[in-house]
Amino acid sequence: MTDYSPTLVTAKDEIGVVKAGKEGKIRICGTQQAQRAVNEFSKYGLISFSRKQMFKSSDYSFHFIKPVRKLKELYNLGDEVLILCCNNSLTGFKSRTKDFLDYLLSSKEEFKNRLDKVTCFVVDDSENIEDIIKIDRAQNPDTRLIVPFSYSELDSGLTDEFLQSRLRTFLYERDLFGIAAPLQDENLFFGKDRTNLIAELYGKYRHGEHGGLFGLRRIGKTSILNLLLQRVDQSSGVAIYLDCSKYHHHRWNTFLHQIVTDIEKRYHDKNDRLLRFLPDDFSLPAEASRYNEPKAPISFEEDLSSLYNALGCTRILLIFDEIEQIGYSTSPSEHWKTGNDSLFFWQTIRSVFQTNPSLLSFIITGVNPKSIEIAKINGIDNPIFNGLTAQYISLFDLDDVRKMVTNIGGYIGLRFDEEIFTKLIDDYGGHPFLIRQVCSRMNSEVLNRHEVRPYVFSKYNYEKHSNDYQSQMTGVIEQILGVLQDYYPSEYELLKTLALDGSVAFKKKLRFGESAAMHLLGYCLIKKDGDDYFVRIQSISKYIVDKYRYDRTLTDWGDKLTRISIRRNNIEKKLREIVSTQFQLKFGKRSKEHLINQLKNTTKDTSQEPKLLSKDFKSAVQEIYFSQLKFIIVKNWPDYEKLFNDRVKFEQFFDIINSFRADAHAKELAEEDEAILNIAFKYFENALNDF
Repeated sequence: MTDYSPTLVTAKDEIGVVKAGKEGKIRICGTQQAQRAVNEFSKYGLISFSRKQMFKSSDYSFHFIKPVRKLKELYNLGDEVLILCCNNSLTGFKSRTKDFLDYLLSSKEEFKNRLDKVTCFVVDDSENIEDIIKIDRAQNPDTRLIVPFSYSELDSGLTDEFLQSRLRTFLYERDLFGIAAPLQDENLFFGKDRTNLIAELYGKYRHGEHGGLFGLRRIGKTSILNLLLQRVDQSSGVAIYLDCSKYHHHRWNTFLHQIVTDIEKRYHDKNDRLLRFLPDDFSLPAEASRYNEPKAPISFEEDLSSLYNALGCTRILLIFDEIEQIGYSTSPSEHWKTGNDSLFFWQTIRSVFQTNPSLLSFIITGVNPKSIEIAKINGIDNPIFNGLTAQYISLFDLDDVRKMVTNIGGYIGLRFDEEIFTKLIDDYGGHPFLIRQVCSRMNSEVLNRHEVRPYVFSKYNYEKHSNDYQSQMTGVIEQILGVLQDYYPSEYELLKTLALDGSVAFKKKLRFGESAAMHLLGYCLIKKDGDDYFVRIQSISKYIVDKYRYDRTLTDWGDKLTRISIRRNNIEKKLREIVSTQFQLKFGKRSKEHLINQLKNTTKDTSQEPKLLSKDFKSAVQEIYFSQLKFIIVKNWPDYEKLFNDRVKFEQFFDIINSFRADAHAKELAEEDEAILNIAFKYFENALNDF
């Protein structure tokens, strides 16, 4: 158990130890209230900087504190932490104070590499600033950790107990691992290769080149794009982020119009933290007819050129995310999926940058680079075929995982044995979102057990619960793999083959899908070692094996016979449970009476009725024959219609399963019979899956 009783103030001037107080002859800026507040903080660190500034018509004073060693260790604080003192910020907290925090912690180069980017202190004259921050945190689950105080609280003195209680409330009770939204800043951004990717994509923009970024869902594409957009903004560039899932309902020509409209709107908004803006009197022509199909390409080039000139002749970066949504053969809208919208759209974009290379560049992102690999669209050359190099987002290596888990865990009072990082790589392949979600479950366990933090997770604790963690990741894995099932089924089938039947079967199928294998390697779902292939992420391999356990190829008839028996028995067991439940709901205490009455004359076995009469209802249901289950369900079809939908299919597939009883067949089934039986099994397994 952690001892919080010793004072946080460090009196000795040792190497690496910060003394509390003020650095040199520093003058504390701000109101008298702010000065008193900062003096209270100076008990727990060295005040190293102080300044007063107006921002968006509000006065602030801000100060830097170098926390004493114990405070840094307990709460994973940086070398210097921001203290922001506000006045009358209650009504404008979200719009003004948070913007100023972002400006100081993310945008201002003078402080960017000096301050802790995640944690800061805010002191306000509002008595309920604590509630304001809690409400804002619930509504806006971003990565900034704001620890609030009111001036009146600090006027009464800042004690060890009070300071640590407030820190634990606003740091330890926040699940930073559980944040699912794409990152909007670099506070919790990790991964060496990802940082290099941003630099590389930014370099392409500066040189007028185009980029393509691809990877699985939840791999971090949108976070990378957000940080790329931020970097363009900070360098006085011009960029617009376009989530194609919002635009696929547009036709190609109206989407072009929407692009220039969005650029104009973004660079007119003086509230956005941009370094470049359009003149106040600038506006694009409003006539909608300018973007009818014959005129749209010319109008788009004219409007883009006008924006380019008005923004200081700065190249415009178009970032297209979720490119599948406007892709030929992948879009949910028919005019993109089977029509010529994709062709006409990219013809227009290509003609603009070929005519004027300084005007724009673009980046497309999605799961799969199919949009640049298709040579023809409805028989006509694809305008962006091989027009850019596809780059994939890699998984984290051991150092990346260690850094991410250690840093995030440190902020919320969690420590991890070194062996856990290796185990996370083995189980989740270095997929950052999966790893963060697992750590979120671990954090919840600590919270539910009311453990004192900092809390150390041992490797034994992880191993004990690792199977449970993997089971809890099923929903996330389904989300990650869902896009392959929906848009790229051939790749999904290849992955299934590798997980179920191994490398030899996988390589046999490769003869018909070399590009699909390259994509799977790019996603980092599979790995090649010599001549063999392996599923790289154990939790995904386990998910596939569990979900498709009956699809594995078997060659031995004995193994097939065993599997047939297991599947049939599972189906029979669920059918008996469903009939039992439905009868009890419908007939209550008279369930057995109705069951026996309905079964009269369904069998030549004269001993069945006495057996049923001698047992309780649930035991009686277990005694009836498999074929009688069909009779009962058909006789009461309205009670089961929603479950099985099609009565004809139900009867046909039931008869197939009943006629191909494994225990009735000493000889091997013909290949066609196996296939028919498998279809019948799947019909019932899918219908009964959620029961």
